[in-house]
Amino acid sequence: MENKKPTLSRRDSVRYLKGVGPVLSERLAEKSILTVEDLIYHIPYRYEDRRDLKRISKLALGDKAVVAGKIVAAGKTGRRYRPGFEAVIDDGTGVLSLKWFRMPGSYLEDKLTKGVTVVASQTVSKYGLLLQMAHPELEILGEGEELDSLSFGRIVPIYSLPAGFSQKSFRNLVDQVLENAGDKLAELLPAEIKSQREWPEVATALRNVHFPPADANLEELQNLRTLWHRRLYYQEFFILELALALSHKGVTYEKAFPMRAGEHKAAQLRALLSFSLTAAQERVIAEIKTDLAKSRPMHRLLQGDVGSGKTIVALFCALTALDAGLQVAVMAPSEVLAEQHWHNLHRWLDQLGITCGLLTSGVRGEDREKILSRVKDGSMQLLVGTQALIQEKIEFQRLGLAVIDEQHRFGVQERSKLKAKGAERPPHILVMTATPIPRSLAMTAYGDLDISILDQMPVGRKPPRTVLLPDKKIENAWGEIKRRLANAEQAFIVYPLVEESAKLELHDATQKFEELSREVFPDFRLGLIHGRMPPEQKEAVMEKFRKNEISVLIATTVIEVGIDVPNANTMVIEHAERFGLSQLHQLRGRVGRSEKESVCYLVAHEPLTDIAKDRLKTIAETTDGFKIAEADLRLRGPGEFLGTRQSGLPPFRFADLLRDIKELALARNDAFAWVETANLDLPQHAELKKEMLKKYGRMIHLARVG
Repeated sequence: MENKKPTLSRRDSVRYLKGVGPVLSERLAEKSILTVEDLIYHIPYRYEDRRDLKRISKLALGDKAVVAGKIVAAGKTGRRYRPGFEAVIDDGTGVLSLKWFRMPGSYLEDKLTKGVTVVASQTVSKYGLLLQMAHPELEILGEGEELDSLSFGRIVPIYSLPAGFSQKSFRNLVDQVLENAGDKLAELLPAEIKSQREWPEVATALRNVHFPPADANLEELQNLRTLWHRRLYYQEFFILELALALSHKGVTYEKAFPMRAGEHKAAQLRALLSFSLTAAQERVIAEIKTDLAKSRPMHRLLQGDVGSGKTIVALFCALTALDAGLQVAVMAPSEVLAEQHWHNLHRWLDQLGITCGLLTSGVRGEDREKILSRVKDGSMQLLVGTQALIQEKIEFQRLGLAVIDEQHRFGVQERSKLKAKGAERPPHILVMTATPIPRSLAMTAYGDLDISILDQMPVGRKPPRTVLLPDKKIENAWGEIKRRLANAEQAFIVYPLVEESAKLELHDATQKFEELSREVFPDFRLGLIHGRMPPEQKEAVMEKFRKNEISVLIATTVIEVGIDVPNANTMVIEHAERFGLSQLHQLRGRVGRSEKESVCYLVAHEPLTDIAKDRLKTIAETTDGFKIAEADLRLRGPGEFLGTRQSGLPPFRFADLLRDIKELALARNDAFAWVETANLDLPQHAELKKEMLKKYGRMIHLARVG
């Protein structure tokens, strides 16, 4: 037996707690419980109301009740190879059966013997004439022993347990550390913030979260929304938002090129456009130009639903930099999207006398060297590309603006490298995404960025009609495509795989291209595009599709973003149940880009999971990207929504981005205001600073690149 420490510190290993030792400490570590403080912060996920013991004669079916009684009969039940156990208790008013359908070792047989008093908690059911509780939580009393005050006669916490612990043993362990180390917990919130928001002390909050007082609101407890819970969520959010606020503040000390050039190029572009900008586009352009005129680098996130016109906004902002004699870089996550951007931009820039180049891994040899030379001497004014833009050999003469599209596809390091291409001064950064980001995520993953939202679609755009279709009725979709092709329109057909998979029973793009060309659309020209094709081949296919030399484009998700072919008004997505909500929304956004009626068929293959059914129902009912994003966040969680590794989204110990958005908003406002006047180096903030640097120190440095 190891020597136990006489007193506990919050940083002590749980190994030294009474009753733990090396084996159980390893089990606790599997739940990320390494220290006394970790254990205290491992809060219950629900509660049971055991304030009143109920008489057996008063029990009713479906009751979640706590009863006490003496065992009058006990023994094994069931068959030899699958034994169970039953104990019948009597409290003087009636009898109740306690049942275990699988015998958990000999523990029950040894402990639950005739004459022993037990307290049981579970939902009441019925078997034959006898009321029963199946697999109840038990408190076994010794002779003359009183009820355990932590587990009965109160509102009782229920934990997510490490292996090797019962609820009772874990409660006792938590109680032990709260009694011995609860008052040693670091108070992380600044005193003025705690006072302003009237938050309780952290030790009080944690004691009441673990062991609520008798008069606690049970509904608030079950929803994990008591004052004590909300104080803990706020603290967790405050530490993150403080890191983001410091990062944002740090940007003000850097010096960028202020762009106060005239509107000459912008006026020329407006004269060339065959359409008017929306009020939302005009508002966002003004917001960005205000930032560009400042000497500190802009760090702005531009959100806009599919088809809302982000590219033209970026072009007007680029012209501000170009008018000021600076260069612009536009980085996209894929060659197809980079090529699409270059195609859209250079048709305008050529008419304005501005040089625009494309740099991807497919540009090689003399062409590549020529581009690199012109970028270095400044004669290449705007460069579009993929991650090829951040290679060491690329040197800009005076990079003033970096535009990063579909930024969630890039890691923070890639964005940092692009920012570093501003050799003389850091460039202004405009981050764009067509994936609507719920407000809660925007305040966490992108909390140090200013945000602009394009919340208005161009005039004349009609959202596509969405039709859910079982695979047995796919002929309906083929018929609709044929009808539209006869009117010189075009269509997309999307598959989840490039080639047939032996493990997954899914249709693949290459096989279906052959089959559809031969059997379904023999009178029309079909094209195939997927991510494994060489860049020049992909661009050739896309160019033919843009010119309507290809009527139907068979594709994988390589067309998910950036593809703009207004004449394509029909889409079929095969195995729609295999795609995420945001991905379905992005794909659907490739149609409905003109004034013509458009339709997107979501073809689902049985069997469907409940989550797949929810996804398909949601996408069919709305085209609002933000509503879809909220639903996607609920279904997938924040890590999968953004891609945890890419986004750097912090793991929260117990706060929830959807449930606790009020606390998140408060913490953000308070942290950003507090950091303007506070000195984090003061002794009273030492623990807060240490905790923030431990969790987010690396992010504070990298977050400045967006």
